[in-house]
Amino acid sequence: MRQKNVHLLGKIHRNIQEFGAVLVEKLRLDQPGKGKQELQQELIALSAGSKTAVKNYYVRKVTAVLMILGVGLTLAGICYLVNRQMGGQTTFSSLLRPGYGEGDKETALSVQVEDESEAQVLTVTVQERKYTDEEKQKFLDLAFEELENQLLGENESLDVVRTSLVFPESLQEGVVQVSWATTPYGVIGSDGSILSADNEEGTLVEIQAVLSCGSLEAIFSVCANVFPPVLTEEEQLLEAIREEVARADEESSYENELTLPASAAGRKLTWVKESDNPYLSVLALTLVLAVCVYLQMDNQVHNKAEARKKQLLLDYPDLMWKMTMLLGAGMSIRGVFTKISEEYERGRAGDVPGEFRFVYEEVTFTCHEMQSGIGEAQAYERFGKRCQLPEYIRIGSVLSQNLRKGAKGLAALLESEAESSLNDRRNHARKIGEQAGTKLLLPMILMLGIVLTVLMVPAFLSF
Repeated sequence: MRQKNVHLLGKIHRNIQEFGAVLVEKLRLDQPGKGKQELQQELIALSAGSKTAVKNYYVRKVTAVLMILGVGLTLAGICYLVNRQMGGQTTFSSLLRPGYGEGDKETALSVQVEDESEAQVLTVTVQERKYTDEEKQKFLDLAFEELENQLLGENESLDVVRTSLVFPESLQEGVVQVSWATTPYGVIGSDGSILSADNEEGTLVEIQAVLSCGSLEAIFSVCANVFPPVLTEEEQLLEAIREEVARADEESSYENELTLPASAAGRKLTWVKESDNPYLSVLALTLVLAVCVYLQMDNQVHNKAEARKKQLLLDYPDLMWKMTMLLGAGMSIRGVFTKISEEYERGRAGDVPGEFRFVYEEVTFTCHEMQSGIGEAQAYERFGKRCQLPEYIRIGSVLSQNLRKGAKGLAALLESEAESSLNDRRNHARKIGEQAGTKLLLPMILMLGIVLTVLMVPAFLSF
C-alpha cells in the first residue's frame, strides 16, 4: 500500500513537471530578457556550462509553484465542502471572559431559536472576571508580604531611615491598588523620598497604606524613624554651598542680580561658568563644507562640460560655412584650418579681446599638432574625437578620408553639412528657449503669490 502511494505521488509529480515544462516553453520564460542576463549567466556558471541549466531551473521553479497551488486549492476545496456540510456555522456554549482589569467585552453572536427559520443577531456583553471575597482576601494577604519586602528599599530597618523608602502604587501584578499617607506631612513624600530630615535625633513618621482589592480594603500602618542622610565630606560641602546660595538669593530677592557667595564652610569660592567648546560644531561644519565643495566642484565640471557641448553645437554651422567659403576660394584643408586659427588668435589678442570659443581653440590645437609632426589626416580625426560630438567626429572623418582619396566634392559636402546644421541650430536654440521658460516658471509662481497676498491681505483686514 505504501509503495503504491509513493508510486502515485511520483506519477503526479512527473505530470506536474511535464506541465511546467510546457508552460515554460509556451511563455518563453527561459529566453533572454531584461533583468534576466545576470541570473542566467550565474545558472550556466553553476552548472559547468550546461546549455539546459536555465530551462531546467525555470521548469523546477514553475513545478514548485504549481504544486503549492495544487495543494492549497485542494485544502481550500475541502474546507469549503466541510463548512457547507455543517451549514457554514459552528455551535458553542461558552465565551472566554476577559481577565481582571481588562474591562467588559462586547461580542456579536448569532442565536438560533427553536421553531424559528432565521438566526437572530445579538450583541452580548461579557463582564471582566471578578474575584470572590476569599480570593480578594488572599490577594490582600500576599500584598502585605510583598509590601513588607519592598518598603525598606536600601534601609536596613524602619528604626533608622536615611534613604528613600519604596511606596508602590500597586501590588500583586496590579490586582491590589495602594494609596499612601504620612504623618507629619512633609518629611516623606508620596513616592517614598525623604523631603526634610534636619533632626539628628530622628523624626518619627507614621506611614499608612490603604490596600484595596475590589470592594475589600486593608490598612497597612508602620512607623519609621527618619534621620538626616549620612553625607560624605564632599556632599557636606556641596550642601553648605547650596545653603549659602539659598540665603544669598533670599536676601537679594528684590534686586536685579543675585550675588553669589564668596565663601562657604570657611572656604573661599570661585564661581566658574562652563563655556561651550565649539570644536564639535567647527568640525561638523568643516566636514559639511568639504563635502559640499567636493560635490559642487563635480557639479561645476558637469556644468562646464554641458556649456561646452552647447557652444560647440551652436558654432558648428559657422565653422562649416567658413570652411566652405575658404575651400571654394581654392585653399587646401590645412590652409583652411590655419586661416581660421590665425583669425581667431588675432581676435583674441586685439585691444578688445574676442570671446573664448571652444571649437576655434580645438582648431588652433589641431594646427599646432600638424606643425609638431602629427599627420594631417590623423590630426583631423583627433580634432573630431576631442570635440566628442557626432557632428565633429563625422566631419573629422570626412576630412581625413578626402585627404587620402582626394578632395573632389568636399566643398559641396561641407556646404550641404552647413545647411543641415543651421536647421539643427534652430532646433537647439528653440530647445534652449523652452528650458529657460521652464526655469522662469517658479519665479513667476512666487511673484503671483506675492501679488495675491498684497491684494487679499488688506481686503481681509478691512472686515
